[in-house]
Amino acid sequence: MIEKLPFTLETELERRIASDPVWREGVEWGQPRTGHLEGAVKNHIADILANIEKQQVTPEERRDLRLIALLHDTLKYHVNEKLPKIGVNHHAYLARRFAERYIHDPTLLDIIELHDEAYNAWRIGHFRGKWDRAQERVELLLRRLGGAMSLYVHFFCADSLTESKDRAPVLWFMSYLADHGYHVAGCPS
Repeated sequence: MIEKLPFTLETELERRIASDPVWREGVEWGQPRTGHLEGAVKNHIADILANIEKQQVTPEERRDLRLIALLHDTLKYHVNEKLPKIGVNHHAYLARRFAERYIHDPTLLDIIELHDEAYNAWRIGHFRGKWDRAQERVELLLRRLGGAMSLYVHFFCADSLTESKDRAPVLWFMSYLADHGYHVAGCPS
């Protein structure tokens, strides 16, 4: 059974996405777990949407960030837990493929697919001690994003600064950007 959403859909596109049975099932998926104490994906989306409201963004950026939020984690339930969570079995790849039904902007699709890349880079450094590899991964991300880096940073902050997530990846990523001459707005606290 589909429960009520803890946020309001604002546009016709958001309502079309939310009417898709695949999306509806995806937002209901999830139990409280490390990094996602809120449980169901829909609750995480609500937290991200609240974080977007705290940011100073244009109406167009807000619209785009909302779409990314609605789509980025909704295909987690399609990941085969018996296989490595990489490539075509990664939730972000699956989310991008699903998003292509509704969105044709390659920038938004890239951000949906890459939304965890800064976090993944931090994990390589933090847990494996391979900070040089972490930095290489960030550089690849920044090259792929090009002019969309600012939008990515806005989403990364909104996604990462939810109550149950560790702030360390955000601090590291923002510090890396500043240390390497990238001028982006900081994350709101």
